[in-house]
Amino acid sequence: MAHKKAAGSTKNLKDSKPKYRWVKVFGWQKVIPGNIIIRQKGTKFECWKNVYMWRDFTILSQIVWVVAFKKKKIKRFDGRIYLKTVVEVFPLTEEKLVKQVKIKKPAKEVSPKKPVAKAVKIVEETPVEKKETVKKPAVKKAPVEKKETVKKPAVKKAPVEKKETVKKPAAKKTTKKSA
Repeated sequence: MAHKKAAGSTKNLKDSKPKYRWVKVFGWQKVIPGNIIIRQKGTKFECWKNVYMWRDFTILSQIVWVVAFKKKKIKRFDGRIYLKTVVEVFPLTEEKLVKQVKIKKPAKEVSPKKPVAKAVKIVEETPVEKKETVKKPAVKKAPVEKKETVKKPAVKKAPVEKKETVKKPAAKKTTKKSA
């Protein structure tokens, strides 16, 4: 007899460390050469101007400027056209900023409203007189005369004579016996 209870075996205890993928630098943020802009698996984002891609599809900047994300139609080798998001780094000037981003004016500051006492009108309930509705007499339509239809007598067809058919005797089937 065993003195210890049997312990069950465990599986699936191994776990890999997280990869922390996705966008690291967002649009309109400054980058320096070598900054990681996106960590991705596959080419969900394509490289455009002033960026390059590592062997694990990580996109990095080449120069010191500002990151921008755009949608572009990219033609594949077989002629199909896809809408892809591309990443580029470009110098930030006021003209380009005005073209790329619609600058919204800040909302006007609204002073908090003071609570206003509501004027309450007391309305005396007065009985409402009911108006009697006058029913109009129904207009009678003139009766429509029905036309009498004359039934035609059914024409009987002459009976068709049946032709007598003569049955031919069935031909005998002969089979050859192979010896």
